[in-house]
Amino acid sequence: MKKLIKLLKFILGLVAMALILLTFFTLRSCWRGIPSPINVQAYFQKEIDLTPSQIRAVEQIGEWEFLCITDEEMVDTAITHWFTPDDRLVRIYQGSLRLGIDFQDCQEHWATSKGDTAILRLPPIKLLDRNFIDEARARSFYEHGEWDAQAKEDLYRRAQRRMIDRCLTPENIQRAEENARTQVEALFRTLGYKFVRVEISPAS
Repeated sequence: MKKLIKLLKFILGLVAMALILLTFFTLRSCWRGIPSPINVQAYFQKEIDLTPSQIRAVEQIGEWEFLCITDEEMVDTAITHWFTPDDRLVRIYQGSLRLGIDFQDCQEHWATSKGDTAILRLPPIKLLDRNFIDEARARSFYEHGEWDAQAKEDLYRRAQRRMIDRCLTPENIQRAEENARTQVEALFRTLGYKFVRVEISPAS
């Protein structure tokens, strides 16, 4: 008798399990066949705030070069003599002019954020170092007569002015600005911003 009762319980358990499985697969088929009338998507937007430490870390970059231009200039000077050959000095100078931004020049509140957008107001592109001539590579192309250090210093300054006039053109400044926007935008994207707006003050 006890064996019969155990057998009946076992059979009833199998029937109940079968009904549960049948109900599950039936409902699953219905859900697949009937499109849901509501398409629900959850969007989570992370609010990002620029902290003072992040701003200071960027400012501590200091000078950031965005364009480097190499140039070579030949300059000369001469002293005329009445009865003897003229003295003449011709020297060649080479230099690398670095255009970029000095983050120490940034105004207060130059970096702000709104939602997932960073708004950056940067100082103008400028020549980062005026001592751009490599004096170790300067050489005399032609030298006749006696020339003191002051004469060579005058040639150095003339070469310096020529390089600035030749290289600090609106086209090169624009190229540096484009590189600045690209690289600064990439930096702030690594901080988590989806959108970055970079404004650069015009060069004086």
